[in-house]
Amino acid sequence: MLELARNRRRGAESFVADISESLLEEKSIILQSSSDIPWRSRMVGVIKEKVRQQNSSKRFEFIADADDPGAYILREYCKPEKRVLYRPSKTYARFLAESDDIVFHSRYLWVTVKSDTELEAWCGFVSEYVRKREKGKETAVFILERQSDAHVSSRKGIKLYSFDDYMGEYDRIVFSTLASSSLKEKTFIKSYLAELAANVVENDIELCAQCLMRYKDFLGDPSEVIREVVLNCLRSDGQKFTFTKSLESVEHCIWLTQIRTIYPVIEEFREDFVERHAAAIQAQLPINSTYGETYTDFRDVELGILVYMAGSGRLCLSGGDYERLKMYKEARNCLSHLNTLEFDEIEKLCL
Repeated sequence: MLELARNRRRGAESFVADISESLLEEKSIILQSSSDIPWRSRMVGVIKEKVRQQNSSKRFEFIADADDPGAYILREYCKPEKRVLYRPSKTYARFLAESDDIVFHSRYLWVTVKSDTELEAWCGFVSEYVRKREKGKETAVFILERQSDAHVSSRKGIKLYSFDDYMGEYDRIVFSTLASSSLKEKTFIKSYLAELAANVVENDIELCAQCLMRYKDFLGDPSEVIREVVLNCLRSDGQKFTFTKSLESVEHCIWLTQIRTIYPVIEEFREDFVERHAAAIQAQLPINSTYGETYTDFRDVELGILVYMAGSGRLCLSGGDYERLKMYKEARNCLSHLNTLEFDEIEKLCL
């Protein structure tokens, strides 16, 4: 039961903890993500510190742009007199695994992998190195970091950690909710903002944070704010932001957010309205709609029917109540036809 609970841990903290645990156990890993890992430099720093606190004998070093792993390790981690002993009759991995007089074995090597082909080369090298290295001897540990949504096959001696497995929709909503909680806005607006940011940017939490910093503009036009961030801002690691969703996809995310957050508000208004006008509505039962539906319970009468009743004088309302009823009915129709509401319309619904 304890192991089951342990395997079900999720979130950024668990992601860092599980990676650190594997490194301390001297297990090489693949670190995969479909998009940029948020605050990557901070994550790397935390992992290094966690590992160093318990194992200060190994040093972290970083490798990029090395598509021939064996040749790179031989060149960078072996002295000239050692390199001349290498013969092509052995693979690089075996030669290095059988050599004890090289500093390579006392390293955590964090490798940034740029392509699937390069990842395959590194996985092959690491897997063979781990197999050939004698048990009980100091062994180099690899972190192969790859940004890709392609399937990665497991390899013997290498454990896969997928950032996307740890950071799901729930985690994005929690982050957005916490980031929005301190804003001086109505509770509903903060809830809508948190849902909107999490839906539109999905896995890119760092981009989400940038959007929340510009939340007033973001609420009105998410696409424009994201465009400005991509053009003018850098990530915490100095890289540019990227965003590949089309305008149509962003619009769908806005609609999905409004279905989740605003549709319930509209339904709550309808339920409250029919309760307040129960006697007048019951006096008209049964009510037949233009679509052939018959209402025999006042609690089931829809907004469109209520607007018709009020407009035809069968339901007496003040001018303000009638306009508000129409507003909720038009908002419901808008969402039902897969269209989205403007933010000023949402604010009026929440007054």
